[in-house]
Amino acid sequence: MEKIRDRLQLGVISGLAGVVVKDLVGGLLIKAGWAEEAGPQRAAGMLLPAYKIYTPLGRLAGKLADAAVGSLLGIVSVYMLSFTGKDRVVLKGLTSGALAWVGLYGVLSNMGATTVRTVQPKTVISEFISHAVYGVVTTTTASYLGADDLFEGGIPWSASSVRMAEIPLRAAPRPVN
Repeated sequence: MEKIRDRLQLGVISGLAGVVVKDLVGGLLIKAGWAEEAGPQRAAGMLLPAYKIYTPLGRLAGKLADAAVGSLLGIVSVYMLSFTGKDRVVLKGLTSGALAWVGLYGVLSNMGATTVRTVQPKTVISEFISHAVYGVVTTTTASYLGADDLFEGGIPWSASSVRMAEIPLRAAPRPVN
């Protein structure tokens, strides 16, 4: 299998894989009675008033918002792995998932980023579990699908640096007297 060499593409794919598993885990936690709301409903609350998030289009908006945020965080995770290497990928995934949980559900939520408010502590804990799973799946997927050069410094951070390195420098022509 050919490995992905583009950090943005790898981040989107890894982030979406993490979102799918996160939402499956979140659904299981809701069925088990450990959560009141799923991640996509809270994501829909960033874009819609609370009374519209349970409509069919509101649910679709929530899933799209959740996927968009997950893709963005997947890109961040790939750059983190590029900077730190892909050793201890599970620990790095747990850490990035926990940071996403604190940032999205702690800081931004309390600043009014979503109209959905969690009432029960068990929902907050279930969101932590879901986000930890998201982080592990995202970093593990990136580590598996990404080219080793991405994580070992073999591929430059910026595409513009590659292009500049390929341009041969020539001396300016001398003026004729």
